[in-house]
Formats: sequence, C-alpha cells, structure tokens
Amino acid sequence: MYVPWFTTPETEKKVLQIVNLSPNESVIEKLTDVHPMKQIFWASIVQVCVFGFMMLSFAIINIFVQ
Repeated sequence: MYVPWFTTPETEKKVLQIVNLSPNESVIEKLTDVHPMKQIFWASIVQVCVFGFMMLSFAIINIFVQ
C-alpha cells in the first residue's frame, strides 16, 4: 500500500515515533547527561503523580460502583 507522506525514511521514522508515542533519541541521550540525584527527583515526582492519579481513579470507580 502506498502512502504519500511515507516518501522518505526520515518522515516514516517521525510518523512511527508519533504513533508509538516514543520520544526522540536526542531526548533519551540527554537523560544520561543529567545528574543522578536530579533523575531520582523527577522519577519521584512522576511516581507521586501516577499514585495520585491511581487513587483518584479508584475513588471515581468507587462512586460509580456503589
């Protein structure tokens, strides 16, 4: 199947990154340059946000189940 916007390999790669929600490689390479304590700090922030979203989801599900 021919898709006109897949004409170049670079365009195909960008479209697949968007579809797969994968970050650009330069972003991943920058992560290794960050100080380890800063990585731990941001990972902790993300973990607290995910936990808060999970608890909010449980509360909303509990409202609709009862």
